[in-house]
Amino acid sequence: MPGRIPDDRFVQPTLDIPSRDQEISRVVLNWLNRLEFSLQDEYPGLYAEALARAGISPHQVQATGGLTHEHFDRVMELTRRSAPDAFFRFMSVLELTDLGMLGYAVLSCPTLGKGMELLGRYLELTSDRFNELRLQEEDFFVIRPAPTWRHLGEDQSIAEDCIAGNWRAVRIMLGPERLYERAVIRFAFSRPAYHNVIDRFFHPGKVIYDAAQSELQIPAAWLGMPLETGNATMSDMTAAACERFLGSSPGSRQDTRRAVWQLLLSRPGQRMLRLEEAAAVMAMSTAQLRKRLYRAGTSYKRIVLAVRMNLGLHFLNTTSLTVQEIASLLDYTQPGPFSRAFKKCYGVSPGEFRNKSSEMKLLNPQGR
Repeated sequence: MPGRIPDDRFVQPTLDIPSRDQEISRVVLNWLNRLEFSLQDEYPGLYAEALARAGISPHQVQATGGLTHEHFDRVMELTRRSAPDAFFRFMSVLELTDLGMLGYAVLSCPTLGKGMELLGRYLELTSDRFNELRLQEEDFFVIRPAPTWRHLGEDQSIAEDCIAGNWRAVRIMLGPERLYERAVIRFAFSRPAYHNVIDRFFHPGKVIYDAAQSELQIPAAWLGMPLETGNATMSDMTAAACERFLGSSPGSRQDTRRAVWQLLLSRPGQRMLRLEEAAAVMAMSTAQLRKRLYRAGTSYKRIVLAVRMNLGLHFLNTTSLTVQEIASLLDYTQPGPFSRAFKKCYGVSPGEFRNKSSEMKLLNPQGR
């Protein structure tokens, strides 16, 4: 494992951040420095090569503005082609303070649960590739990734990104002296050639491959554990700063709509939940869920249809599955209803769409 990276390589946080974009750029710059450092011993020259192929100039990585998530994602993608384990090497040296003010706010939280809540609230600072579904199942707290529509088909890398990032955050917040054996990490893909790197990264948690869905599962009791770095005064100050330059968290209406969207999207190939089942998962009554969605300008039925149509379009574009197989994946008992809904939505049948090889616009979470 590489040694400590000099502090002067990183952009330090300030309480006077002019914009969200600038803070994202600073975070990405820190990540690029971490990636370079994590590769320099085993893969000398690979980082510089990936940077050049991604079209990122030396000036951009020396400045504090202009970098985006797409820049980092592109460099990581190019790096992974030569070093499949690059992401976990990077994650092994990543620190919460690389997130700037958000990282300091998280570390100042009184408990793990508060820290995880803050990370979830500002997920857009750390990734634009996926959302997260967070729920409690019996005595466990579960986090599942749900790709955004631009990144459908990147399930494996998104699962690694989401689950490894949250695991790293948990380990940093709680420290090394914890009994992490009760954590379970599930990946909905087969064991890759670099599985020994993954297993070592999550040790002593239990890693399971070929699972029904990718998720991180930790005991819910951990959420109440205090952080040694917790500081109530600092937490209030840094959280207020985050609100100021990152913007307030979305209102409850948007949260409910997005939560339903993510819940359904996190269950590809499984039965679509009925309204009352979704409400139970989200710990609210059926009437509450229906009312919140109505106030947000949509309905559960419309979101279900939008999810089905987007996934249908994705499967037609990226797989050789038959229309009948796609209909089954989307929880239609027969291909006919799927074909009719698809034609009503997009103007052509699934077969006509595939034959024309045309591109169509994805729907948003409201079904519009």
